[in-house]
Amino acid sequence: MKIIYNNLIPFPGYVAMMLFGVIFARKKYKPLSAVVINHEAIHAAQARDCKGYFLFYCRYLWMWIRYGYRKNPFEMEAFTYQSDLSYLENRKPCAWQ
Repeated sequence: MKIIYNNLIPFPGYVAMMLFGVIFARKKYKPLSAVVINHEAIHAAQARDCKGYFLFYCRYLWMWIRYGYRKNPFEMEAFTYQSDLSYLENRKPCAWQ
């Protein structure tokens, strides 16, 4: 995945976020750890499961409103498996459900 380091995206307090298949990261965290890159790659896989970024972001926003950030099922999957760098090789579709 392409990584763009900047001072605007993500919001202060966050290290990185995946937008449309690109990781945006705060400059102060350069270089990103493999764990952070894997976390964001899991979100990219979730977007593919949702048949595209638009539906993924709609579902993500709904889950965030409903459950909050840490209990959002998309984030729960990403945080649970971010340290398993081989997770995406064996991940089942729609594993957040």
